[in-house]
Amino acid sequence: MQTVTRDYTYVLGQSNEEIARLIFQSSFLNELTRQTLLNAGIGPGMRVLDIGSGAGDVALLAADLVGPAGEVVGIDLNDRPLEIARARAAEARLTNVSFVQGDLHEMAYDGEFDVVTGRLVLLHCPDPVEAVRIAARAARPGGVVMFQELNLIPGSVRAYPTHPLIEAMDYWFAETVKRAGLQGDAGYRLFDYFVQAGLPEPRLAFQSATGSGSTWEGGRWGAETLRAFLPAITATGVATAEEIDVDTLADRLRREVLTAGHVVKTPDCISAWARKP
Repeated sequence: MQTVTRDYTYVLGQSNEEIARLIFQSSFLNELTRQTLLNAGIGPGMRVLDIGSGAGDVALLAADLVGPAGEVVGIDLNDRPLEIARARAAEARLTNVSFVQGDLHEMAYDGEFDVVTGRLVLLHCPDPVEAVRIAARAARPGGVVMFQELNLIPGSVRAYPTHPLIEAMDYWFAETVKRAGLQGDAGYRLFDYFVQAGLPEPRLAFQSATGSGSTWEGGRWGAETLRAFLPAITATGVATAEEIDVDTLADRLRREVLTAGHVVKTPDCISAWARKP
């Protein structure tokens, strides 16, 4: 059987700066994830497995929802972000969450969890269907499998009224993901991933963090994400560092777009969830 996570390649790296960016990114995504988990039926006393847990944002969110009678296990191939996740759990005094380094394929989780979830994981998988199929094995019969992905395809990042800087950012993201061979349309493909993995047809939700104005931090999120993408952007020939000028990008976004009255839609966030037969 072909494995997935062993071939998993996270092109943005595992530096302290990237971990900090992911935590900051979660300030935009956590409310979307929380609402989806509630819609999927997560509640007190449940056991949750969070795949690709990283610095622990989804696991910590789930730990709050299941309460002290529940349990959350976060797994990730890399222990470096998990060290931060453990420290964050300790700081929040959450005793119902733990983090384990390892490959999902090699762990003895078989029907043990009420909810199995993953956020922004399938984008990086060479075989997302197999990833969903393997993840579903950890869910009990009647348990919920839920994945959440961003679309990074042309048109995912938009401003109204339109603005050339936002259009350029949309192109830089989408074209880099395409040339790097990642699943840029993973959000829209979630329905098909679930069905091909042998799960029932999932429910879907479309969300997007959207905002404007001098206090909205969406411009900083976009600029820091482009900074993380920069090595891949230049390596694939999408743009040069000089064209992007990432050090001034957040300021330009705030001055030219956000405080000029443009409303910015960040990448589409698609969620899918289904109950395992």
